[in-house]
Amino acid sequence: MFAGMKTGEAQTWLKEQLEGIYSKGEAATITNMVLEHITGYNKTELISNKEHSLTNDQVDRLKEYSNKLKTHEPVQYILGTAWFYGMKLFVDKNVLIPRPETEELVNWIVSDVKRSGIHVFDKHNSAADLTTTLKILDIGTGSGCIALALKKEMPRAEVWGCDVIEEALNVARRNGSELDIRVDFQGIDFLDLAQQKLLPTVDIIVSNPPYIPVQHKEGMDPNVVNFEPHRALFVPDNDALIFYKAIINLSAHRLHKGGSIYCEIHEDLGEDVVRLFKDAGFSHIELRKDMQGKNRMIKVSAD
Repeated sequence: MFAGMKTGEAQTWLKEQLEGIYSKGEAATITNMVLEHITGYNKTELISNKEHSLTNDQVDRLKEYSNKLKTHEPVQYILGTAWFYGMKLFVDKNVLIPRPETEELVNWIVSDVKRSGIHVFDKHNSAADLTTTLKILDIGTGSGCIALALKKEMPRAEVWGCDVIEEALNVARRNGSELDIRVDFQGIDFLDLAQQKLLPTVDIIVSNPPYIPVQHKEGMDPNVVNFEPHRALFVPDNDALIFYKAIINLSAHRLHKGGSIYCEIHEDLGEDVVRLFKDAGFSHIELRKDMQGKNRMIKVSAD
């Protein structure tokens, strides 16, 4: 059946292969991603080229990707590609797959900076000597998605990203290079208080840190648990807020007066995170729901 397979037939075949594992909507989305990747067509071109015959190499890749998808391996890892904030990023198993909820966190920061009137949005003149107006640090940068999106939107901001995993930093640096977006990515063990002193003093700290208690692992989807890096996902059950405590410590000596902290949080731990920051002396705290109505983001402002 594969000899002379046409694009439209390939779409139908792959979708049928996946519908027993994924919902119909997910199967359709994944199928389109795979066919776009294999053929080089966009969504519109896939429709107008349904009768185009795939090459033997394209058919072989289709079958290879189908077999991997049936094991629940995320399509982003299979294709080496994930989209975030209008950017095409390279991803592999050393970094988390960027989520739409994280785009909401980036939007929150960009909106707040725009309201502040700080001039960092001039995309026609982003020379290095002008990047002094606003300083941003992304903690646990992974693929670099947050840091790169913020620098893309605010070219005159100075942006750093740090991560303890060298392989993740390699991914972030590759993305910065391919997108031609200048972010300083540094290898730092953020939980080591001595290494925190190597980080810059900034106006904004942003982080999507590990925050899922290990005990929640059993109820999670296999495409996450079996493939995404556990070090970037899970925290000890008895110290689930370990990274927020470290962020509070960092803010005491690396956050400018009047600066802000933006973090993603576990939907079930919102009140605990708020209490942690209150106990640390912060009074300006805003908990925000994501597009699904879950408490997933927090902003804390320093006096």
